[in-house]
Amino acid sequence: MQVLEKNPMTVRKISENIGVEITGMDFRKPVDAATQKRLHDLVIENVAMVIRDQHLTPEQFQDAAKLFGELMDQDHPKYSFPGMPSIKRHSSFNVAANGEQVKEGIHWHTDGAFRLNPPKFTLLYAVELPSSGGNTNVVNMRAAYRALPEELRKKLDPMQTANVRLAPKSRDRYNANNVAIMAAGGQVPNMHPLVRTNNDNGEKGLWFNPATVDYIVGMDPESSQDFLHDLMEKTILPQFTYAHKWKVGDIYVWDNRQSMHKVDFDYDRSQHRLHYHAMTRGERPH
Repeated sequence: MQVLEKNPMTVRKISENIGVEITGMDFRKPVDAATQKRLHDLVIENVAMVIRDQHLTPEQFQDAAKLFGELMDQDHPKYSFPGMPSIKRHSSFNVAANGEQVKEGIHWHTDGAFRLNPPKFTLLYAVELPSSGGNTNVVNMRAAYRALPEELRKKLDPMQTANVRLAPKSRDRYNANNVAIMAAGGQVPNMHPLVRTNNDNGEKGLWFNPATVDYIVGMDPESSQDFLHDLMEKTILPQFTYAHKWKVGDIYVWDNRQSMHKVDFDYDRSQHRLHYHAMTRGERPH
């Protein structure tokens, strides 16, 4: 991998379309304003960023996450640390509303799409890992959008999606917590663009979570799901995707506004997979 810069950190490009790796950082020490801005800009430019070799308590991870923006409270507060509503124990041993182990992130999605103001960045910090498997995959939906034929981009640009906590016709009904929330009263849909402009660089990218899209305006729910899953087949391609093989101490940051992500559930579920999880506040999609 090509070394792009050094001092106070080393930045290595992971692939042409997505991802950089940072070494030489220690978030237990003060981070100056110039380095903070550089880290922020690297996520914007590369969509995903891995920072290696951290040794953080939950409180120290919270402080590190704040360097990337204002933190948001978690979608499922029962997994948050006491007194830290924005920091979650993202654990394979968490128990869902139906009493079963949680299977979060098993399908391609973007975080918080049901919110009026979804998160800007997501951060995961690896604390305990299984002996193998459990990669986290991020796909650059900005590059994927650019690669589509012009006529298809013109068709997609004006489309709007109606988003709820869990869409009734979603094929991804794996999150028992969201099933329970919808059963208890549902949600008035929030309308978002299917093609979103990133406030930081003005670039367009596909932006949706099929699990939250109740319908695309002008389509019924079934047709909307068919359309989105066909679109994913056209865009979630190896050349736009980074599959991160975790090491304890990694912090993985990605830009939710121009990506989708999922975890590989190919690991021994009797082994603990534990990350600390945070999200930074984003703007309303446009």
